[in-house]
Amino acid sequence: MSEPQNKPILVDNLIQPFQMAEAGVRGRLVRLGDVVDTILNRHDYPEPVARFLGETLVLAAILGGALKFDGIFTVQTKGDGAISMMAADMTTPGDLRGYAAFDPDKLAAVAAGANGDPVKSYFGKGYAAFTIDTRDTDHRYQGIVELEGTNLAECMENYFTRSEQLETALKVAVDRVDGKWRAGGIMVQRLPFEASKCGDQEEYEDGWRNAKALLGTVTVEELTGARQKTSELLYKLFHEDGVWLYDPQPLQDQCSCSGKRVIATLKTFAAADLADMADDGVITADCQFCNTQYRYALDDIEAEKNAAS
Repeated sequence: MSEPQNKPILVDNLIQPFQMAEAGVRGRLVRLGDVVDTILNRHDYPEPVARFLGETLVLAAILGGALKFDGIFTVQTKGDGAISMMAADMTTPGDLRGYAAFDPDKLAAVAAGANGDPVKSYFGKGYAAFTIDTRDTDHRYQGIVELEGTNLAECMENYFTRSEQLETALKVAVDRVDGKWRAGGIMVQRLPFEASKCGDQEEYEDGWRNAKALLGTVTVEELTGARQKTSELLYKLFHEDGVWLYDPQPLQDQCSCSGKRVIATLKTFAAADLADMADDGVITADCQFCNTQYRYALDDIEAEKNAAS
């Protein structure tokens, strides 16, 4: 097991890539501390919504950590239940943000009579989608899977199972620790046999079965706690297969909205349309993710348009 030298050891808010070459398995571990607590408390979400959004943030980081280019990885759900929409994205190299839309009355009704299927109870019928957008290009990739599973991690596993991609197993946890939200997750993926260092096909199959079995032993406390470093947890789980760690990737609470983007969008509208959007000569734009409010006077927008022409 190796760790980066002469670099600070991150305990929280990180993506830790790893690989077990002899078992033909690679993976990533995500742990979120104050980043997830800040995002969830910014909107004061009810507990069920906060837990699901915490899961979504972990999935955005753990899946988006595979991006090898500048871009945005988004996980989004849409359903006809109490939680109508949930979105989380990671903008490279590690900016996270998240937002959820829900019906308070429906949410209260579900909480009063929730059954053993949380995803179906709170989301109803719907789907989960993940989208990869590359910066400065029009290239976009999107995968969609129905919301089927006891948690969102299982829903994403279903996508990998049904698509012709690498076999994938996920485990995600969200919890309150000492009054603050924390979250974490581990993903393991099976490398193609040709890319692994397994001696033969039987060893290759055994390595994958063992990796999934060990993943199943991880507790909520191990994923969300801060006492055990990620390197210690990965060594505890996979040391028999010679786990190797790569440089961790830090994560932060950072929204991609900006006043520059808002004004650039407003400049594309005709004067009559801008007047319809204005209230007392001022247009207000709110970012649902970070709650930032942008206010622009019509005269200022017109001056920006003239300056650009």
